[in-house]
Amino acid sequence: MKTRVYIDGYNFYFGCLKGTPYKWLDPVSLIETLLVRSGAPESVLDELAVKFFTSEISERAASDSSSLNDQRSYHLALNNHCSNRLQTIKGNYSIDQTKFPKVELDKAGKEKEPKSSERVKIWKMEEKQSDVNVALEAVYDAVSDLTLEHVVFVTNDTDIIPALRKIQYHNGLKQRSSVKIGLIIPTRKNDKERKGNKSLKDFADWTIEYIHDEELKTAQLPCRVFGPRKTALKPVSWFKYPEKVQDILDTLSQKDVEGSVPKSWKWLERPLHAAEGLANIDGIPANFMDDGSALDIIYQHAKAYANYKKRN
Repeated sequence: MKTRVYIDGYNFYFGCLKGTPYKWLDPVSLIETLLVRSGAPESVLDELAVKFFTSEISERAASDSSSLNDQRSYHLALNNHCSNRLQTIKGNYSIDQTKFPKVELDKAGKEKEPKSSERVKIWKMEEKQSDVNVALEAVYDAVSDLTLEHVVFVTNDTDIIPALRKIQYHNGLKQRSSVKIGLIIPTRKNDKERKGNKSLKDFADWTIEYIHDEELKTAQLPCRVFGPRKTALKPVSWFKYPEKVQDILDTLSQKDVEGSVPKSWKWLERPLHAAEGLANIDGIPANFMDDGSALDIIYQHAKAYANYKKRN
């Protein structure tokens, strides 16, 4: 069953990835796993079948000075790793000054209605166009591609309901075979606050209401993603134990050791040498960078290697 997938990147980030060590995600790999779990008939993801909608964050609004470069590294990694199966469609990030009523109390201690509250000037920061782009792409694909049998939306945003309604309407015209609709709610199973919108589920032939942490964990990109022109490196702050990872990279990237961060990652992609008095790990160190105990072992090997290089 020919399938196309539409991922609302910001909705996905805030529902599943923010504050987790799973931000270095391979969306295509995750979607393949979720399609199997959906119970839908066998789905086929052809070339550029997954469409990822996002916007580049503004340096003016980023709370962390490294956020913009981190996001650019991720987008480069997606292009390097998934370019033949994933299409990134960018909107924009707007920052405007506007006035909104503030929340304040009346003399009786009750909250005033917005119409009675003082208006204060604020910065309004929002990601723009993604929901419109999702709707346009999905409806266009469903109407124009007569071989398409199945569309899957990864979002919890009710702004796409008109698009779902239009696809169902077009199905009702019977001008072509019906296009099935799948819905994946981007929220983690242990999230008690974020729930799927019932109004979205009503339009879907099937729904996945949450994503397991293990599914996110197993759908991660390599720490170093090679490309034709530039290699993407996973940002240190995106690891589960960023301080430990930084200590290892600082040790290896010293001028008289490996000399740079990219060369340090190359060292981490080789098995550790057996050394007397040092524990070892069974596998490639770069594959254990979110394992606290393994990182302690890797750090000891990195220090021993650095001392050896400096002596020789």
